[in-house]
Amino acid sequence: MLETSVDSGKDREQGQSLNQIFRENLKYILAVLIVWAITFPWILRNKDTILAKFTLAYNSFFGYPNPRIAHQLIAKGDAVLEGRKEGGTDILQTINQFFSSEENTKGSILPLDLALMEKACLYFRSKEHVEDHFLELTWREKARDWGSPLFLKMAPQGELTLGPNPKDYWNSHIDAVLTALDYYKRALRFSGPELIAPKKIESVAWASCRPSEILLGYKTHMLETENFVLKKLTELEKVPSGLSAVQKRSVVLSSIKRSDFSEVSANDYLESLLRQILLTGMKNFSPREMDDIYERILYFVGADEKEYLKFKFRRGELFFQLGAEEETYYKRAAIEFKEAANIQLAAEIEDINLPALLVHEFESKMKEAESYHKLKENSKSLAILDALKPKLRNVDERSVGGKKDDILKPYHNLTRSVLRKLGRYEEADEIPFNE
Repeated sequence: MLETSVDSGKDREQGQSLNQIFRENLKYILAVLIVWAITFPWILRNKDTILAKFTLAYNSFFGYPNPRIAHQLIAKGDAVLEGRKEGGTDILQTINQFFSSEENTKGSILPLDLALMEKACLYFRSKEHVEDHFLELTWREKARDWGSPLFLKMAPQGELTLGPNPKDYWNSHIDAVLTALDYYKRALRFSGPELIAPKKIESVAWASCRPSEILLGYKTHMLETENFVLKKLTELEKVPSGLSAVQKRSVVLSSIKRSDFSEVSANDYLESLLRQILLTGMKNFSPREMDDIYERILYFVGADEKEYLKFKFRRGELFFQLGAEEETYYKRAAIEFKEAANIQLAAEIEDINLPALLVHEFESKMKEAESYHKLKENSKSLAILDALKPKLRNVDERSVGGKKDDILKPYHNLTRSVLRKLGRYEEADEIPFNE
């Protein structure tokens, strides 16, 4: 009883002490709560900027770029993947893996194959609206479509090895693949103008059904390369004062193209640009972001290379798309298509395919005419279409690959529409619809 009484007394003293401390510091606690209540909305609204500044400070502390840290992180990601390629005997993996009920695969730990994971991802994305029971694979489909050389070492000699259920196989490895992806993305913060981190991200992003990560990786590499070069040029006092952002970028691009710094590869930078367009289809970019990429590519490709005309045409298509929102872009599209049609720029290239080049010229001119039609400048549009009549042979049966219906039909439809807008209905009706 005495001990209980002593303990109760101590508890009361502690409680009184805490209450006293709370009362003495009440004004400070209230001040903190008021400040937090006032600043919280601002912090929430500007969280991305704040995090970016913390990241910049963190990178500055460790040195940036820092290939050593980048390579260490990449090595950790590689180790995660390599550990999964062994298949194996880990009891925890055995519990977490579930494959099909086939006797020769049940309970097996099938090794990691990123290509097979990518295939599974694409397979189920293509069947998003299909009932689950229609997705069950037959043994023949597993043997024919879902095998992997990595599985052969696990098969008893002379026996057929069935592939896994693709959904279960993908689920069995996705945690490890995402862990590796996280290491590669962390490495991207330190890799600077090195291309290794984006390539590693690409290697696992398809397998994890996250193609947007590829776009992030290559866009980050592009921007970090430009920032690295700008910083170097500024330190060497080679950036004139008073330049606009666009002018500074021109100075940076010129330096990259000349390979002024050993740490920067012009080929790696150009690969980042091309990957953003060709590999991901730019589906996650706004049209104006796409134009920034096309501008950089056209600077690097140069008018004396055969790819120049192709990218001019694609930039014209981009402006044509933007014209639906802002009519002035149709004018810019017409200019791009006109330049894309200037095949003299590529005519002297030794290995050029002339028939294909003539098809390109015809299509570019037709798109130029369509741009003027959208601007209601139909007389100018008709002049271009009339000039194309002698060149119809370039896209009929005599053209490369045979008749180009995907070009001929739009040409006739556009001509018919332009003539009607000009009030020349009889001429428009003379153009047959089945051409």
